[in-house]
Amino acid sequence: MQYVHGGDIYGYTAQYPGQNVLDFSANINPRGIPEAVRQAMLDAVEQCAQYPDPFCRALTNALAQTYGLPPETFFCANGAAEVFYRLADVLRPQTALITAPTFSEYEAALTHFGCNVRHHRLRAQENFAVTARILDELDGVDVCILCNPNNPTGRTVDPNLMACIVAQCQKKRIRLIVDECFADFLLDEPAHTLLPQVMRCDLLVVVRAFTKMYAVPGVRLGWCATADRLLLERLHAAGQPWNVSVFAQACGVAALGLKDYAAQTAKMIALLRQELADALADCGFRVFPGEANYLLFSTAQTDLRERLLPRGILIRDCSNYIGLGAGYFRVAVKTKEENARLMRAVREVLTDGESDHGAGDSVQRREKCVGCGPVPHL
Repeated sequence: MQYVHGGDIYGYTAQYPGQNVLDFSANINPRGIPEAVRQAMLDAVEQCAQYPDPFCRALTNALAQTYGLPPETFFCANGAAEVFYRLADVLRPQTALITAPTFSEYEAALTHFGCNVRHHRLRAQENFAVTARILDELDGVDVCILCNPNNPTGRTVDPNLMACIVAQCQKKRIRLIVDECFADFLLDEPAHTLLPQVMRCDLLVVVRAFTKMYAVPGVRLGWCATADRLLLERLHAAGQPWNVSVFAQACGVAALGLKDYAAQTAKMIALLRQELADALADCGFRVFPGEANYLLFSTAQTDLRERLLPRGILIRDCSNYIGLGAGYFRVAVKTKEENARLMRAVREVLTDGESDHGAGDSVQRREKCVGCGPVPHL
């Protein structure tokens, strides 16, 4: 069985027992779990003698208050991934359009239920931005899924283009599902989120999660919002009724009570992201402009992940993303000290790589690496 995502620290510790791993392969807020969220989950132990609320009433009410939408527009789930699988199950589209590269679980969920998936190919020469080319590819599809900001590229869709996409999907009666799981890391989140449009666009579904911002991937808590009440009823019926634990529900309510936490984090991440991007570029890597809490880059050092592992550093090899290839990697933006440790290890790998070759070959390898990277098959 092959694991295709980041964050597999369990496999790492089995391979390198006793090593203190620093995980850059999962894009988690480096501030860690907020104390109020941690305490809320500890307090929730007392509720474990009863079933979780199958309708997550306290959580949907808190979501409604936070985002200005009716409580009945929300469906809560065991992580955003469960939302995508339930959507694929109840919608059963014949043909869907997604970008390439993007989060692999969209295609996994769609194909599991027999859907034919088309790819809107993002181009390295366009810095993997979604362009107006996508408008011509919306014909003949039942569903379109966009990740905004996209994973692993970190790029957002231009708001004007997104407005055109929403309008065209409404006109052609295409279900538009927008994954905003990293949107709260954006400095200009209000310019990009489609949550305010949910009540005006009956075919729009916006998906989010608490995982990244509140550093709780182990809790599993995601949600979606839509004005389509029938779709929400079908989502509830598509799986077990107690899919969100008492810990997860308490976690979400407490997280939503932290009014300035996300905005403060986004400002901190923006500064650290630029510092990390500059450091990676100084090593000769091609760094793509990202807007979330991670960076995509390419390098001729295609075994970079493997060479960092013995040094206690885990990064995301992106070669298995459709639209990328060998030499593409993604790293999370962590604390200043942790980013510095990553860069020390990277420089050691590059230095060791040069020492394995002759001096002339070393210069040639460095010149080949600067500003370049493998171009994906388009």
